[in-house]
Amino acid sequence: MRLVSRIITLSTPPVALAILLAGCSSPPPAPSAEQPASTAPPPRVQAWMDRLTVKHEYDPKTGFIVARETVALPPIVRDAPPLDAAIAQAGSGRTVIAFATADRCAPCQQYKRDAINDPAVVARLSEARFLPTHVEVDRSPALADAYLGARSIPMTYALRDGKVVAELPGQRSAAELVAWLDALPR
Repeated sequence: MRLVSRIITLSTPPVALAILLAGCSSPPPAPSAEQPASTAPPPRVQAWMDRLTVKHEYDPKTGFIVARETVALPPIVRDAPPLDAAIAQAGSGRTVIAFATADRCAPCQQYKRDAINDPAVVARLSEARFLPTHVEVDRSPALADAYLGARSIPMTYALRDGKVVAELPGQRSAAELVAWLDALPR
């Protein structure tokens, strides 16, 4: 069992963390015979959807909040080497910051819009100690499995020497992402 970084506990109550991860990580249980499938999202998913500003819709077959638009990554992440090359390039002197998202995932697109593209986050990622990269888990599942050990999305990982040293699960604000980056060991 991999130990999730203590950095995750930045003041996120357990219920909020569960909601953060509800967006795209796993589908809800299948309806039973007495309970027919509904096309309306469950209340917790609806509450999540009400906060999204990216175009999206609920897919009752999968339980996912599906994006209907794709938000571009900032150049520092978009133009970065793929995860395996970033790990090789970083060596032991830099921390690789890997953003795991999927084009289909509305919370992922919101995370890109609100946090990853934020000027304060881009400035922090520009520091010499970081090498940012991005893994689109639907296009590179083997890469995500090999280095990150999972395809939960949205998810942010810090890697040193090719090993995950910290994780920040879910869609976060720019302030939360900057605080997490600041708390990483130098």
